Amino acid sequence: MTKLISLLMAMLFSMTGCANATTEAGQSSLPPVSATETASPSENVSEEQNNMENSVTLTLKATYKGFQSPTGIAVDNDGNLYVSNWSGSTVTRIDTKGNHSVFADGMGSPAGLAFDETGNLYISDYSKDVIYRVTPDGKKSTFAKGFHTPTGIAFKQSGELLVTNRGSNEIVKVDSSGNVEVVADGMRTPVGVVEDSDGNLYVTNYGGGIIVVAADGTTSTISDEFGRPGVGIDTNDQNVIFATDNGDGCVRTLAPDGTTEIVVDNIGGCVALLVYADTLYVGSWNDGAVYAYSIGAK
Repeated sequence: MTKLISLLMAMLFSMTGCANATTEAGQSSLPPVSATETASPSENVSEEQNNMENSVTLTLKATYKGFQSPTGIAVDNDGNLYVSNWSGSTVTRIDTKGNHSVFADGMGSPAGLAFDETGNLYISDYSKDVIYRVTPDGKKSTFAKGFHTPTGIAFKQSGELLVTNRGSNEIVKVDSSGNVEVVADGMRTPVGVVEDSDGNLYVTNYGGGIIVVAADGTTSTISDEFGRPGVGIDTNDQNVIFATDNGDGCVRTLAPDGTTEIVVDNIGGCVALLVYADTLYVGSWNDGAVYAYSIGAK
């Protein structure tokens, strides 16, 4: 089993040191620690990232530890945090008091996370090629099957679930009944997707670059400035696109003209990302941690 997990991790993220986290999720209750109370892991995560000439300023306000290759991040309507442990086969729930618990288990390699409007959590299982739905009280069922290493997921404004089929280079959407339809193909190992307020899809491709799928279905490469895009990509209320750069160990914002700005740097194994309210969450495989940054405007 250990060899199988190691092989799968190498297939998903071919990088040195990605699985250095040693503390098992749910092993103990680990409350969030403010940035001023804990040393930066490997001395590489600073409290403030606002010395860069960017349109946003980020300040590290909390660190959550004890994960195993955190790949997906989600927050429910009550403010509880959920993190998928890709190499631990579980999803961890951290309540607003900082208590850790296993919310879902029995999976192969849980990757992307997304909540629907009624509070159900959807989980893509990279190694079992399925999407699970977990009700608020923790009941897990298979929502849809037949994917090809599904990785990042996100909901469209119209209610369908977007899924990156990494293995078949497709973006698909799934309706409430579990019916699957291809939205775009010809990607370059897609691992993350998000829809902006205008209906355009932004796709992170592990094989390189960010692709935009316009509302009319046309595709174009908007940026090749990333070393290697990761799973995490999201947008805030101002339509600012945030995306992880796994290859360069940072988070970038993406402008409409395709230029990028580094807003968080020195995050080893930068894979997971979520924008929720005024907070940017970033997951590090190297540190087995999720960092929470308050977002401010310059």
